[in-house]
Formats: sequence, structure tokens, C-alpha cells
Amino acid sequence: MRFDWTTLLLQTVNLLVLVWLLRRFLFRPVMAIIAARKSAAEALLADAEAARAAARAEAERVAKRQKSLVAEGDQLLADAHASAEAERTELLEQARQEAARTQHAAETTLDQERARIRRGLEAEARQLAVTIAARLLARLPPQAATAALLQMLDAWLATLPASVLANLARAGETLEVATAAPLDEPAQEACTTMLRRWLGDGSRLRFVTDPALIAGVELRGPHARLSNTWRADLDRIAEELAKDDRGLVPCASG
Repeated sequence: MRFDWTTLLLQTVNLLVLVWLLRRFLFRPVMAIIAARKSAAEALLADAEAARAAARAEAERVAKRQKSLVAEGDQLLADAHASAEAERTELLEQARQEAARTQHAAETTLDQERARIRRGLEAEARQLAVTIAARLLARLPPQAATAALLQMLDAWLATLPASVLANLARAGETLEVATAAPLDEPAQEACTTMLRRWLGDGSRLRFVTDPALIAGVELRGPHARLSNTWRADLDRIAEELAKDDRGLVPCASG
């Protein structure tokens, strides 16, 4: 495959512009949205702490009531010690169990609500990231996007161990090359030449289109699958953020 240095330079400039656009209009807004969602989560945690404070105040009120019941029990002791002692013990136990049930139910409800809101925020952030990425890619010329895609694929394959490449597809097996947008015939030929340089001539290649990938390439072999796509990157970022959010949720007290 012959290279036109002028075209290569223009493609490189396009790629740099793409990277700049993505950094300015994708990752910064997404990080701002994530920060806003975390602020909302922190506000929810503050509300939960207020609810716990109310539960503690209720427990103190119950404790005062218990003291009052003890005083009443002492007063009744003069008239009927056995009956008053049994009644006081029963009332104290009921008050303790009711306070425990109330606090446990409140904490369970708050934990469930936090989890539901966090899942909703994460889903909204992922959908927004997908929409922004798709709109930015739609502004690029198809030829520039295809050239950048092939260059990224070649550079990505160069970083993979030979054992990983060998597991993708063996002689006589079919390797699917999935892209978000269909590749024209020249692009498929260029991609085929490059892949056979890394994987050998024995495997058969089949090009498929999967818009859910957003951008990048996914190689799907009978024994392994390698994904270098924006969809995989967004899913990985979402998973890491979910782990961070779970680390912020306090454990319910027993």
C-alpha cells in the first residue's frame, strides 16, 4: 500500500482536530455532568444524615419515655408491685422493638432510594455521552474518519502480544471486523491487507456494521474478541464511576 505524504499529513491534522474536539466538547461536558450528579448524590447523603439525626432524636424521645415509664412503675409498685413490674417490662420491650423497626425501615428505604437514583444518573450520563460522541463523529468527513480508523487499528494491533493475535482466528476460521459505520470497498481492502500482515493469510475476514460501537473497531473471532471502541471505553468509565459511587455509600448501622 503506497502512502501519499500530503494525504497522511492532512489525515494527521484531522485526527489531531478530532482529538481536540473530543477533549473539549465530549469529555469536559461529561465530567461536568458527572460532577453535578455526584453533587446530587452528596445532597442525598446529607438528607440521609438528617433522617438519621431525626431517628436518633426519636430514640432519645423513646428513652425519655422509658424513664417516664420507669417512674410510673415505681409509683405503681406501692399498690401492686408484681403487676406493675410485668407491665413496665413489657412496655420497655415494645418501645425498644418499635424504635429498632422504625430506624431499620428508614435506613433500608434511604439505601434503596440512593441506589435507584445513582443507577438513573449513570444511565443518563452514558446516554448523553453516546449522543455527544455520535453528533461529533457525524461532522467529520467519511474519508478522514476511515483513514483515522485504519491508522488507530494498525497502531492498536502493534501493541498486542503475539499470543493474543494468534487466538483471534486460526487458518480456515472467520474473523468478523465490526465497525460503527460501513467501510467502502477500498477501505475494506486496506483493512484486509493490514490485518493479514498481523494475523496471517489463513483466516477469512467478514466486515459487519454495528452502530452501537459509536467509533473504533471490534474484532470478533471464534476463540477471542478484542474491542477498541468508544462504546467499550464508555462502559469501562461508567463501571469505574459506579465503583467509586459504591465506595461513597455508608454502611447501615446495626
